[in-house]
Amino acid sequence: MLFAPDEVDEIINTVTNRVKATGVVPDRKNCWEYYMRQIRKNLHVCLCFSPVGDNFRTRALRFPALVNCTVIDMFQPWPQDALYSVGKRFLSTLDLGSEEERDVIERFLPFSFGAVNEATVEYRLQENRRVFTTPKSYLELIKLYSGLLEEKRSDVTAAIDRLDNGLTKLQHTSQSVAKLEEDLRIMLEDAATKKEKAEGIAEVVAKEKASVEVESANAQAESEQVAKIQKEVSQKQRDTEADLAKAEPAVEAAMSALDTLDQKDLSTCKGMLKPPPKLDEVFAATMCLLAGIMPSVVTKKNGQVKDTSWDAAKKQLMGNIKEYMTHLKDIKAHVDDNTINHANFKEVRKYIEKEYFNVETIKTKNQAAAGLCSFVLNIVQYYDIVVTVEPKRKALREANDQ
Repeated sequence: MLFAPDEVDEIINTVTNRVKATGVVPDRKNCWEYYMRQIRKNLHVCLCFSPVGDNFRTRALRFPALVNCTVIDMFQPWPQDALYSVGKRFLSTLDLGSEEERDVIERFLPFSFGAVNEATVEYRLQENRRVFTTPKSYLELIKLYSGLLEEKRSDVTAAIDRLDNGLTKLQHTSQSVAKLEEDLRIMLEDAATKKEKAEGIAEVVAKEKASVEVESANAQAESEQVAKIQKEVSQKQRDTEADLAKAEPAVEAAMSALDTLDQKDLSTCKGMLKPPPKLDEVFAATMCLLAGIMPSVVTKKNGQVKDTSWDAAKKQLMGNIKEYMTHLKDIKAHVDDNTINHANFKEVRKYIEKEYFNVETIKTKNQAAAGLCSFVLNIVQYYDIVVTVEPKRKALREANDQ
């Protein structure tokens, strides 16, 4: 029984007057039958089931009334206009850059959702398995994109702050080293003058040994002071070199990105007649970096790459993938030796400054291109650090020569 005895009594007492109004004897049986008729007439239950997984099929088998005693309404997929409208509404509060960039993103979300739906059909034909995508899946896609966008922006902001603090410390250290060098030069000159004077007095006035010893003691004190200053300069040098070593994580990340590349993946890219959007820009960025380094990259008289199209990239870069990988690894050595054309890094910035030029976005297009993207971003960061701290290196070499 669904109701307890006291609840049944309460229900019968409630409907007694209504039963009496119908002209029926309001006994317990008639009251209960009247209550049940009202329930059947007025109670409507809506059950919502998702086709995802086995739960719906299992419940339909266990409870046939779900099929036999209900009216089934199958919801059709959302049209493109509805997907676009929903995506636009949920993204309206996000900062997506210019209106053109916002429009591209808002149109890409329903496009990608539709592409997945098409892929599920092909998957069912090939594997004989169904994969369902529901409106909730689309909402989860928008939520995932919003979360990743916020997370990556926070990471970039933190990286900028960290780099800015490092550069500030390097500048302060450079100024301190320069001041110490100047003080050391003055003290060394002063010590040399006093020492020469003391030696002259010793030769001319042999009898004034006591005076000479005093002057020699003074010169010794000055020498000790100079030695102390030299020790401080050495300490500053070690601190400066430690700051310079902070540039190594960037180049290690770049080299690690190259190590993850597989020649087979690059060969797959070579076979593409038309690459996915933004994939060609990753290879174009590597062409800019290899200008003047890899012989097969054709350049203009001013050293810039002549043609950065996809066909040119396949011919000039992926014509010999092994040589392509070797020259990419050689870029660090050229940066360290200052033998690379600095215009290469100026040209590549027009690609890396684009919002979608990041490992996560490119990884959705191609795994190999994501590794190249990581290499480009980290080697440019390494180059920027090396160029910034080069004056400090020069100042330290001069201090060591002295």
